[in-house]
Amino acid sequence: MMRFLLVLAVLPLTAAASQAAIAYTRFEHPKGDYVIEYPSDWNKSYGLQAVSLRPPGLAGKTARVSLERYPLGKNTPAKPDDFEKELLSQVGTLKKLDSQSSVDMAGRKARRLVLRETAAIPGRQGQHLAGPLREIYVILPFGAAAYYVLKLEGIGEAFTKALPEFDLMARKLTLAAVKP
Repeated sequence: MMRFLLVLAVLPLTAAASQAAIAYTRFEHPKGDYVIEYPSDWNKSYGLQAVSLRPPGLAGKTARVSLERYPLGKNTPAKPDDFEKELLSQVGTLKKLDSQSSVDMAGRKARRLVLRETAAIPGRQGQHLAGPLREIYVILPFGAAAYYVLKLEGIGEAFTKALPEFDLMARKLTLAAVKP
C-alpha cells in the first residue's frame, strides 16, 4: 500500500517537471506591436501582419496557431465586433458555437469564441479527415483602427495537444501600448 501511495505522490511531480522542461522562443513583431512566446520546436512563418506557428511533425499538418492583425483590407471586418458577428453568422450552418466569453488578455478586454465545424472535411486526396475542425478565436482590440485575432485551429488529437500551448501563448502574449 505504501509503495502505491508513493507512486501516486510522484506522478504529479513528473507531469509538472515535463511541462516545465519545454523551451520557449520569443518572437517580437518587427514594428514592436506584440511579443509572443511559443515552444521552440514549433515551426514559425510570418508576414507583415501575421505570424503562424505549427507544432512539429505530423501534428503541424492538422493544427496551427496564428496571430493576425485586422483589418487586412476592404473585404475583412473593420472592427472587432464585426469580426465576431461574421464568425457567429456561420453558427447553425457550418459551425457550432461551443462557448463564448469575455476574457482579460494582454492587458485588454477580449472576446473568446470556441467553434466546431459541423460539415465533414475532405483531405487533399479526397479522404475523410478525422474531425471535426475545432477553432478558438480570441479577438483583442488594438486601438481605434485595428485589432488582433489569436487563433488555434486543428483536428482531433493535434488540436487537443496544442491547446495547453495555445493557452500559455495567450497568457504570455503582450501587445504594445496603442500610439495616439
